[in-house]
Amino acid sequence: MAITRRELAKIAGVTTTIGISGLSMAQSNSDESELPIRLFGDGAGLTPLAYTNLLKKLCDDANIEPDNYLLGGEIEKIEQYCADALGKEMAVFIPSGTLANQLALRELAGSKRRVIVPGLSHVYNDTGDASQNLSNLNLIPLAQDRANFTLEEVEAVLSRTAGGRVTAEVGAILIESPIRRLGGEMVDWEETKRILAFARDHDIGTHLDGARMFIASAYTGITPAEYAAPFDTVYFSLWKYFNSNVGAILAGPRSKLENMYHTRRMFGGNLWAGWPSALVARHYMEGFTDRLKNAVNVSESFYSALEEITEIQLTRIPNGTNLARITLPDVDVTEVKRRLAAMNIMLGQPNAQGRITLSVNETWNRITAEQLAEAFARSLT
Repeated sequence: MAITRRELAKIAGVTTTIGISGLSMAQSNSDESELPIRLFGDGAGLTPLAYTNLLKKLCDDANIEPDNYLLGGEIEKIEQYCADALGKEMAVFIPSGTLANQLALRELAGSKRRVIVPGLSHVYNDTGDASQNLSNLNLIPLAQDRANFTLEEVEAVLSRTAGGRVTAEVGAILIESPIRRLGGEMVDWEETKRILAFARDHDIGTHLDGARMFIASAYTGITPAEYAAPFDTVYFSLWKYFNSNVGAILAGPRSKLENMYHTRRMFGGNLWAGWPSALVARHYMEGFTDRLKNAVNVSESFYSALEEITEIQLTRIPNGTNLARITLPDVDVTEVKRRLAAMNIMLGQPNAQGRITLSVNETWNRITAEQLAEAFARSLT
């Protein structure tokens, strides 16, 4: 039977003598111990000071080799580390995911300029038609309102293309998973593998926009290498949850990527130095999946507790990852946010409909599910 927030607060009241300030972090010896629990965003939300302190510590602990225009040094080290992690021949550091996706599709398509993409993909919606304007690619969007397009839809595109009076072949297929515009929903992995097998048989390149693929791994148990294996190329972000200030990794076969630094430079992506981003990202990559799995466990127990609070409506995303949504229809959200902030717990902004997105990240490891539920109960009274 559901209980009200007041009843939950009364039950939880016996523990309030710990002081919610004691909830601030699971005991930590790092500089991050002063940071709040962030219930939004994929990353740790490092402050400039925390970032600077971490970078200093990493430099103190190791003999750092700077790169030169993203060649050599720490950039080369993280490229090799990421290639090994994904089981690919090589990897290239790219300043942004927007550029990484375009360079991959440009290389895979070659002279066959048509590219099949999800209608809800970042590449199709959020890049200002960069692939069309800068790389002369013709993007063909499928599945305008859902996570997956099907093999049958791909076959229909190829059939229609073959029937044209002017030759215009499909050179590449893009898959995005998880999908940002669907709140982190993942594609159907079995259907995706069918599409990838078909693409191989028809000499069509395949690329995974896996910006948040390491997050997906914590939910599915499919390793990043297993996700990457059937694709020719794959991209993931270094800043979204590995907390670097910039950066993305593009991995794939040496035949496609060994000269990619020339194209990177042509597009204005040759930063003078990338070693600070490489150091911080590598620091967070070590053991990330296990740490996020722990945070996921905290969140699942917390969500179970939320379902008992009648004033909070929780919505889970089907086949989702680290995002969930809550609404507090009869509650002053501004006051709830203020009370939680006083307990070192940061809640995101509601949208126009009053819905708040919760995002599981590593900072959820700084509190237990019971303490977080108690904090919410107290913020509602």
